[in-house]
Amino acid sequence: MNELVLGRRALLRAAAASGAGFGLAQALPAWAQPLSKGLVRPLPTVSGNDISLAIGKVSVEVDGTVSRAIGINGTVPGPLIRLKEGQRVRLRVQNTLDEDSSIHWHGLLVPFEMDGVPGVSFPGIMPRSTFNYEFDLSHAGTYWYHSHSAYQEEDGVYGPIVIDPAGPDPVAYDREHVLVLSDHSPLAGATIYRKLKQMGGPYFNRQRMTLSGLFAGRDLTAKERWEWAQMRMDPADIADVTGSTYAFTINGFGPYDNWTGLFAPGERVRLRVINASAQTTFNIRIPGLPMTVVQADGLNVRPVTVDEFQIGTA
Repeated sequence: MNELVLGRRALLRAAAASGAGFGLAQALPAWAQPLSKGLVRPLPTVSGNDISLAIGKVSVEVDGTVSRAIGINGTVPGPLIRLKEGQRVRLRVQNTLDEDSSIHWHGLLVPFEMDGVPGVSFPGIMPRSTFNYEFDLSHAGTYWYHSHSAYQEEDGVYGPIVIDPAGPDPVAYDREHVLVLSDHSPLAGATIYRKLKQMGGPYFNRQRMTLSGLFAGRDLTAKERWEWAQMRMDPADIADVTGSTYAFTINGFGPYDNWTGLFAPGERVRLRVINASAQTTFNIRIPGLPMTVVQADGLNVRPVTVDEFQIGTA
C-alpha cells in the first residue's frame, strides 16, 4: 500500500469537524508527503468495562523544549478512551498529586454524581486517593474528558473519548484519526492566571491599537472603538494569551514535532477533531481538499461540504 503522511503543520489548519469524513484525491497536494521517516507515537488507547486512569506529574517535550505538566497515565493528552454505546463502564481514577483533582466527562450524559465537577456534583478526588466513576453509555459520538480542578486542564489533564455506536455506523470510512488540538505553555496555568490578574491581556498580548493605526485604517474604525469602549473591554481581551506564550499542538506535538497521520490514495478518512485548548479557537482546513462535516458535538448531522471550519474551545 502506498501510504502518505498528513503533516502536522498542515493539519493545524486542516482536518474536519468532529467525526468528519472526506475523500482524498489521487493527486498528491503540497501537504501530502511520501512516508520517508519515522512516525511519532500514536495516542495510547484504553477500552473495556473497567479502566484505570492515574493523574500525576509528568515531563513533556514540545518542539524540543521540556517542561513540567500534569498528565494521565503518564501522557499529555491522556489516553484515548474507546467505548461502545450501551455498555456500562467503570473508570477508576487515581489522584497521585498532593492536591485535589477531578475528571469531568465533557458532553456525556451521566448521573449528576458522576459528572466530576468539584463542589457541584461531588467533593473532588482527594490527594493520594481513588474515585470510581461508573455509568451507562446511552449515546455514541466524539467527546473528551478533563480536570475541573484549579488549572489542571491547562496543565495537561485532558484526553479524547470515542463512543462507537451500538449498531452500524452511518458514516462510512476506510481509516480514522483522532486529533486533539490544544495550546501548551511551559508556564504553569497558575502562573499564567496570576500574571493576567496582575496586568490583564496586555501581559501576553502586545498587539495593541494605535492612533496612527486608526488614521491609516489598519485598526478598528472609530465607531467600533466606541462600541468596545462602552463594554469597557479591549479587543485583545478575546485572546489574552497568544502564540508568544503558547505552542499549538496536535496530540501533544508542536509545529516542529511533525505529527503524522497515515492514509492511502483514494481512502475515505474520518478525522475526529477535539478542541481541548485553554482558550484558543482554531480555523481548520486542508488546502485544496474539501471536507464533509458529518458530526458535531457528538451528534450526527446532515452532511455539509466545507473548505474550512472554525472550532471553539471545548
